[in-house]
Parts: sequence; structure tokens; C-alpha cells
Amino acid sequence: MMALTSFAVAFVLLGLALGDDRECVTSTAANGHHGHCVTVESCPYAYYVSGKCPSYGYDVKCCYSCHYGGCQTESSAGSVPGTESGEGTENSTSLYADVRAAWLSRYDYPSTQAELAQWFAQLKAKGINRVYPNVWGNGQIYFHSQTFSSLGIRGFVQDVLRWAVEEGQKAGIEVWAWFEYGLMASWSSSPTVPAFSTAAYNRGWMKGEANGYWWMDAGNTEVLDFLAGMMQDALDNYPGLAGVQLDDHFAQPSQLGTDLVLTMTNAARRILGQVSGRVSFSPIVPTSLSVNGYNVDWVSWVKEDIGFHEYVPQIYRDNAPAFNLELDRVMLEVGKTKLVIGLRCNGSGAPTAYSELSQMLGRCETEGVGYSIWYSQCFTQLYTDLMLG
Repeated sequence: MMALTSFAVAFVLLGLALGDDRECVTSTAANGHHGHCVTVESCPYAYYVSGKCPSYGYDVKCCYSCHYGGCQTESSAGSVPGTESGEGTENSTSLYADVRAAWLSRYDYPSTQAELAQWFAQLKAKGINRVYPNVWGNGQIYFHSQTFSSLGIRGFVQDVLRWAVEEGQKAGIEVWAWFEYGLMASWSSSPTVPAFSTAAYNRGWMKGEANGYWWMDAGNTEVLDFLAGMMQDALDNYPGLAGVQLDDHFAQPSQLGTDLVLTMTNAARRILGQVSGRVSFSPIVPTSLSVNGYNVDWVSWVKEDIGFHEYVPQIYRDNAPAFNLELDRVMLEVGKTKLVIGLRCNGSGAPTAYSELSQMLGRCETEGVGYSIWYSQCFTQLYTDLMLG
């Protein structure tokens, strides 16, 4: 967390602001913003640190989010010359600030390319410029892969990826192949159902069962080479494909072991070393859940720059305050540079209210970070009047 590691970060409300001590204004947080001495009530979205504003009282902290608004420069305590509102603040943005994306669920795939073309036209009209179609789930694939075919089993459903790439090129929408199941072999009560699970089980690839899913072993190089091979096949066989994506199922649940963080890091490095194209990673949040629940320390992956092109943390919250709190935490942990934010619109459970989703989208745009929405039906069926900025 750069210079902030020895200080406590607190979460507060709005109020009045002051000026700056030099130690504060010259310091920079992981989110890329310089500090500004303000009262604790004044720090928007709660990025403040104690101990950097000794010229003021105990209730004045070094705030790293004045650029959000809410920090005033006049108060009874005065201000420091040269630190008026806006000065000393880096308005940093993500490299992918313009990304407006949506995931495409395999459960809703149309039966023809013409129908998919209609989807893409609708999404383009809503402002979508990238999609992540699901190509790997429950032992089935939605693209041609010689790596999968080498297993000698049935699992190919239809070539949705070809449709998506072709229609994406026509519509001006970037397409990334989303390998949803990652290290999961199947959702089943048996390790040998469906056919892929039988093949994985017979090869000694299985690690065990957790939460109704059978997981492959991240410590088995054959498993990793199989997954990397499929990812590379997608990139090689579909020249218009922009990249590939893994998500929170590239993991090892804690039920299978609580000492597998290094195993997962090594697994990520091995796959990244074998896949020549751009690889996206969409982790679960908060970080504590990712590490303790799934053995994935993705924050360290960002800091060590192990090779992922972007990170799309799934900040799936159904109200704006909870979303803002988690977004603050993520930006403080890893900065913005490689972020594309994952938001939940619909899926299992009640959909996120339109008003709440609009606030979340607005916050992302204010922050200068791109975003991806789970999932495409949000635009085509649920909120048909939703337009992205």
C-alpha cells in the first residue's frame, strides 16, 4: 500500500476541510492521489490516514480522495498557501477507462448467428464496446479447441466464439473469450459426470469437491497445460479475438486446503508463461475472501505484475454505498492502472435497482475506470433504456 502501510485507513462521512502539511500533500496513495489535510468529516469516500497533518488537531487527517468533491479549502483553521482545492491531486485513471463491457452467459446463447448479431446491435446501441462470451463451462466448450479434442470425448456444443468474433468486428465490439469454469471440472454430485469429468478423473486431475463443484488440481502441471492449451487455441484459431479471461473459478476453495496460495500463484505464472495473448483476470472481492476462501492473492499479483493484462474485480453489490465502500478498498489496495470494475445488474436473486446501478456506473466514470456488467440481459431485457456514458 506504498507509504500507507503503517497507518490506519478509516471510513467516514462528509464535512469541512482545511489546508495541508507538506508531508501530507507530497505523499501519494496506491490509488494515485496526493493527500490534502481535512477534517475527518470532510474526506469523501473515506480515504484518509492519520499522522500526516501535525499542524492541526487530532480530527484532521490526510485525505486522498478530495478530487471526489466535498473538501473545502476555507475554515476557521485556515489553509496552507498553494494547496487550494484541486492542487496536488493526481486525476489518475485506468488504462482501460473507456471499457464498457458485458458478460455473455452460455445459458442464453441463441441458436443462430443472426440472433447473436441482433444482440450485438442492441449492445452497441447501449454503449457496449466489449463483451466476454463464455466459452468453457461444465465440461463443455463453445469454440474449436484441438487441446480439448485430444481428450477423445464429446464436449463441443457450438461455435459461438466464431459468431461473436465475426459480429463483434462488424459492430465495433471487442471480444474476449471468457473461460468461466477455470479449474472447475463440473457441477455434479459425481466426479465422473459429465464426460469431461470422467476424463479428468481418470487422468488423476481431480483435487476434490467443494460447494457442489468438482475442482481440478492447481498443482498438477497437466491440468494447467490443458487449460493454457485451450486458451491458446482460442487465440490462435480466432484471429480477431482480443484476449481471454479467467475468473474467480481459477482457484482452489479452502475446503480443498488452506495452504494453497503459493500453489495458485505458481499456477497463474505457469499459464501466463504459456499463453501468448492478452489474459484478463476477474477475481472475487473482498481480498480477504479471495485469499482465505479461494487461495488467490490477486492483490499481490497486481503488485508483482505477474503478467495479467487487466483485473476485473467483481464488486457485485446491490446498493451504491456498499459498492462505493468496496471500490474504495480495491483502489486503495491496487490503484487504478489495470482496473476494469465488475458490476452486478442481474442474475441469481433480485436485480440491482436501476437507480443504484446508475449511481455505481456514475462512480466508475468519475473515477476514470472502465467497467463490465453482469450480464448482457441487463441491456437486452431488463433495463432497455439504460445507456452507458
